[in-house]
Amino acid sequence: MGATIVQPLLLQLLRDDVSRHVDHALVYIDGQPQTFPIFKTDINGMRLTKYIYLDDTVQGNIQSFSLMDSTGNTLANKPVLITKVETGLLIAFEFEVKVEVTA
Repeated sequence: MGATIVQPLLLQLLRDDVSRHVDHALVYIDGQPQTFPIFKTDINGMRLTKYIYLDDTVQGNIQSFSLMDSTGNTLANKPVLITKVETGLLIAFEFEVKVEVTA
């Protein structure tokens, strides 16, 4: 039986570090970038979920959602084709932290 090399604390630190780097969302609506705050963050075990919420005032054709860091670097991008009308829209980015050790 092999010993556990990667301890749970390392996974938690990696998960939390990823979470701290996400500053805001950039959403392309009708070809124009618009900035939105992170609506909500959920942490469940090694899963990290970042939510973006577009309220009923936001309308148009959405081409993509991106998670950005504080200096404007894209950390994750989700291309979509959504026609947004008068209802709210919640988008989730879910990450699961895993580490593979090779000898």
